[in-house]
Order: sequence, then structure tokens, then C-alpha cells
Amino acid sequence: MRFSLRPKLTLISLLLLAIPVIGLRFSVTLKKNLLETRKETLMFSANAVASALVGRPDLFNRELFHSLKQGRDLYLFQLSNPMRLNGQTDDWQPEIEEMEEFAENRLLFGSVPYQYSSFHFSNIVGQRGDYLYALFLVIDDSVVYRKKRSLRLDLSDHLQIAIEDKEGRLKRYFMTTGKPGWINAFLMPDNLDDMIPIRNETRIQGVWSTTDNGYSIEMRIPLELIDRKLAFAIGDVDDAESRTTKYIIGTANPEKKEELGWLLPPSSTIVEILKTVSRPHSRIRVIDQNRRVRASYGSLETGRQNIETAGEEQNNVGINRFFPTLDRLFAPLHRLFTEPFPADFTVPSSQLAALDIQGIEEGLAGESSITNYKIAGGQVEVMAAITPLIENDTVMGAVIVEQTTNSILALTNLFIEESISFTILIFTGAGVGLLLFATRISSRIRRLRDQAARAISKDGQIVDTIEPLPAEDEIGDLSKTLGSMLTQMKNQSEYKEKMADNLEHEMRTPLAGVSASLKNISEELVDPSQRIKDYMDWALKDVRRLEELLAAIRDATSLREALDRDFKENFDLAEALSMWLELAWKPAFDNIDFVYEKPANPLLIHGDPDRIRQAIDKLIENGVSFHQEDTPIELHLIKSEAWVELQVINQGPPIPEDRLGQIFNSMVSVRSQKRGKPHLGLGLYVVRTIIEHHGGTVRAENLNDDRQGAIFTISLPTVPA
Repeated sequence: MRFSLRPKLTLISLLLLAIPVIGLRFSVTLKKNLLETRKETLMFSANAVASALVGRPDLFNRELFHSLKQGRDLYLFQLSNPMRLNGQTDDWQPEIEEMEEFAENRLLFGSVPYQYSSFHFSNIVGQRGDYLYALFLVIDDSVVYRKKRSLRLDLSDHLQIAIEDKEGRLKRYFMTTGKPGWINAFLMPDNLDDMIPIRNETRIQGVWSTTDNGYSIEMRIPLELIDRKLAFAIGDVDDAESRTTKYIIGTANPEKKEELGWLLPPSSTIVEILKTVSRPHSRIRVIDQNRRVRASYGSLETGRQNIETAGEEQNNVGINRFFPTLDRLFAPLHRLFTEPFPADFTVPSSQLAALDIQGIEEGLAGESSITNYKIAGGQVEVMAAITPLIENDTVMGAVIVEQTTNSILALTNLFIEESISFTILIFTGAGVGLLLFATRISSRIRRLRDQAARAISKDGQIVDTIEPLPAEDEIGDLSKTLGSMLTQMKNQSEYKEKMADNLEHEMRTPLAGVSASLKNISEELVDPSQRIKDYMDWALKDVRRLEELLAAIRDATSLREALDRDFKENFDLAEALSMWLELAWKPAFDNIDFVYEKPANPLLIHGDPDRIRQAIDKLIENGVSFHQEDTPIELHLIKSEAWVELQVINQGPPIPEDRLGQIFNSMVSVRSQKRGKPHLGLGLYVVRTIIEHHGGTVRAENLNDDRQGAIFTISLPTVPA
């Protein structure tokens, strides 16, 4: 019965791949289900808060949810820091980020067309203790201060304050100064045309400071002076000579009590209601139609206890119960697949003057929705349920219940970590099994490799066969195929080796007969014509060429055996080249110029001098047969570490690029025509065989300088001098 390795490996691979895929899919499903449950819970809480608020008569009237006007009403921030009247803005952090700009859209008076770059300001109002604090950052291209002893306060840059007091009366105050520094307010008369102050109101204090592009005013008012309405306006005077008011920009009209803006502090009444319906680890906010946060209770920063509790419950089951150290061991790997989030984070402490998150528009339009947004630099995701506050079919505002998704992420991450730990254990066990399985397979492949290596000698001769493996699988089939293929190659190689000897033996006898017959015919002819003599000479010449071809084939096929019988010795290649050149090559090729510069130091190599000369003879003959007329044959000896290189260079036609890798194989020739001696492409094959027998290499390249031709390089190992 035949067994296949592929189904086994495929089944194991599929099982190993299925484990993490199933775990990841389950974790995604778990997270999705937890998020859906959280959405339903938050929406239920938001509806419960809305029902608690709507069920209280006159609550929205008392808390000024009716008749609000965007921009006119002043939102009273609860300031985070202790306040000092010093004209600096550091006390106003982080609430200063919510400053509102007043420009042309709040222009109350203008004697000339309005220019934004000439005058505008930003304002923020907050409460700290028993005081109302206000900050004005004014952009003014020309600041004009009050003249000394001038009783009129509207002839310079000034701040107007309009207050509805506890008795419901309108009180107007002006603040101006002759130079930067401490300032107080002046109570103005009820007659709007009278700009002469009644008295100095020392309870309203401030600091006037210069800035690079205008000035700033930081001031405070005791809350006991204010009922529920307030307005600010800043007058701009640019001409110090005429001192006419150019612009007046304000939060509301300070001259009419009915146009003053409502002062909107956070509602303590609504906060008390929120306390009764709040949920742990969540925040509830109530906004009005202008998106002002009117009440807020709870915090998003209390999720660590919930996370740790979930983690403790998770650790009581699964792998962590049996392998408590896996969490620490695999922590770096867990971080690659889990979604990180900070267990401790800080929610921005600044109040938002107007809340702007996705879903607010729908809530104020009467539709409930669920939305998500990020805080803490995008590291923490918050889920918010938004539901409208509807009284008598009128949307008064919206309730927002928020909670982070950290606890969900914690449970999901813990499950992913469990899956990873379990997967690693399975992979480890399977890996050990696969390692043993692979070791067995590799040992069989290695044994097959060793048999193949022993079957072929270094010189390419097939000297052994491959014994087929008994296993009935792919490796067994491979061994049988390789054994059969090697046997066939060995038979073909032996046949080719014997064919040359048989061919030479079989052809030499008839050639000898042909040669003898031609000679006898020549002798029998008493007076042959010149034409018959030429035919006889051509026939004898062709017989001699055939004999030379047979001799070349015999020499090439028997060369390896002959090399094994040669005697090797150490000799100086530089001196030998000089001698061979003078005694052999120059006389043989007297019309060729040879260039050779003998090195100063001996270059000893170990080998048979006759065989080395035979190889170089072939390269010389090859170079001469291809060289261009009037160009020399160059010989260069180069010593490099433990090797010596001999370069034979001839100028002439280059070797085709596609034949450079095949030129040293037998029966390969790049000659376009046969000239002189017969040529079977065996010369360079003899060169490679001799050089490789001596432990060297030979390569052919085309010249890469401005000349055209070929360069043959022989590399042979040297011996110490």
C-alpha cells in the first residue's frame, strides 16, 4: 500500500492554521456582542435620566432652558485654579481654550464701516468662590487712554458692564484707565445720555494690561451684586484728538434690561437629580438647545477597578489557571495582537462652552442615537448614548450618558491572550512532532543525497549507483527514479566513452587501406596528368585529416586516464613561460608578436609541466587562430594570495555572450569557418580538463576596454617559494 506525505502535511497545516483563525473570529464576535450589550445599557440609562428630568414640573423654567439666545447668554464656567487679578492668563487654564470671539456679528454701534483687523475681542466668564471673573483679550490697532481729570468715561477705550441686581433694577458700570494697571468700576447714572459717573464702585475690580496687538482686562464682580442677567460691551476710540467712539461690540445691549443675557451657571438642581440615577464608571451630561453643558455628574476615569475585576475573573479559568507565568512570558507577543489602551488616563478638566460630538444634532432634533469618540490623545474610546429631553412636545435639550470601552477591550484582550497562549502551546507540541517528522524525512533525503554524491566523482564520472529506498512514498519513488536515471546515464556514458575508441579502431584500418591504395595507384600510373596528381594529393591530404581527427578524439577521451598517470612536481611557471615562449611559440608562429613581461619573483606551482604546457598551447593556438592581423598575443602573470593567474589575450572577434558559459564543453566551437587543421571543439575542453585536474579554474571573457577581443584566464594554486 502506498502512503503519501502530502495529505499528512496538509492536514496538520490546516489544523494549525484553523486554531488562531477560530480564536480571532471568536474574539471579534465576543467584542461585537459586548459592544451591542453596552449600547443597549447606555441607551436605557439615558432614557431613565431623561424620564427623571422631564417628570419634574417647572424644572426647565427654573433652570432657564426656555427663551435662550445663542451668543447673548453668558456661560459661567467653574474655574479650576485659584484666581489672582494680575492681568495674566495662566490662572485661566484650561478653560481659556473655550473663549468666545466677538466681532462684527456682535457690533452694537459703528461710526464707520467695520474692519475686523482694527478691533475685536475674545471673552470668557467664570466663577470661583463668591466672585464672577471675566477676561477680555482685545485686538485694537490704536489704544486711547483716559485723560487726566476727565470726568467723561466714554472718551477713551472702555468696558461697559450692565447688571440686573437682586431687586430687578438695571445697573450700569464703566471701567477705563489713564494707564495700564489696577482699575475699578464707576457706577453710571440711569440717564443714558449722562456720561458723568455717580461714584467709584470699589467692589468691582480689575487689571488693565497692554499686549502686542492691543490690551487685556481681567476683572471680578461679587456674585451678590448680580441676579441672573449680565452683559458686557467694549467701546473703541481710535482718535486721541476727537475722542469719538468708533465701535461698540458687546455680548448684549447694555442699555436695555430686557436685552441683557442670561447668566448660565451649571445647575446644582439637575446635578442632584443625576446623582440618584448615575451608573458606576460613567458620566452623565445635560445640554440645552445651544449645546451648553448645564449639568454634569460622574467620571470616565474610574475604569481601572472594573478592568482589574474583569481580569481577576478571567484569570480564574482557562490556561492562566494552570500556567500563571504564560502572561509574563508571552507579554511581548500579546501586545502585537491586542488593542492597547491606558488603564489610567486623564479627562480634560476644562468645561466645554458648547458640546460638539456626533449625534448631538439628532438628539436636539428629537432622535436618540449612539455615537463613539476618542479622548486622551486618541487612546481611549468613549461610547455615548444621546436621547432628547422633550417637554410638551418641545425639545428642551438632550441627555448624554458616556462610558469608555476599556472594560470591553480588557475582556477582549484577555480572551485574545488566552487564545494566543493556547495556540502557542498547540504550535509548540505540533512543532515538536513536525520536527521529529521532518528529521525523519530529512535523514532519508540526506541519505539519498549522500548516495547521489558518491555516485558521481569530482571529474563528472558515474562510479556508483543509487540504491532505491524501500518506503512506499514520494521519497521512495524519487530514489527509484534517480537510481534508474543514474543507471541509464552511466550506460550512455560508458557507451560514448567506448564509441570513440571503437570508432578510431574501426576507421583506422580502412583509412590505412585507402592510403595504401592511393599510393599504389600513384605508382602504377606511368605518366599521370597534373590534374590526376592534384586529385591524388587532395585524397591523401583528406586521409591525413581524418587520421588527425581520430587522434584528437582518442586523446580527448583518454585524457582523464592519462592525467592520473602523470608525474607532478614543483616548478616556476614564470620561468617556464619564458622558456616555452622562446623555444616553441615564437618559432612556431614567427609572424605573430608576443607580449610577455616576466615577473621578478618566482611563481611556484605544483603539477605536470608537460600537461600545463599542453593546456597553454591550446590557448595560444586558439588566440592565434582568432587574432586580428598586426595585433599581438599578450601573456600576463598575476599573483594574488595563494593563487596565480595567467591571462592569454588576443584582439579580434569577441565571443558571443550566449556561448561564454559553454565554450569549454566538448564538441563546442564558435568558429564560423574551418581553416587549416580539422576542428571538433575539443581544444578548450582539453584545457579545462587539465587545469581542473591540477586544482585550478579557467574562464573566458570579452575585453571590456577600448579594444575588441577575448581574454582567457587560468587560475592555479601556488606553493610557498
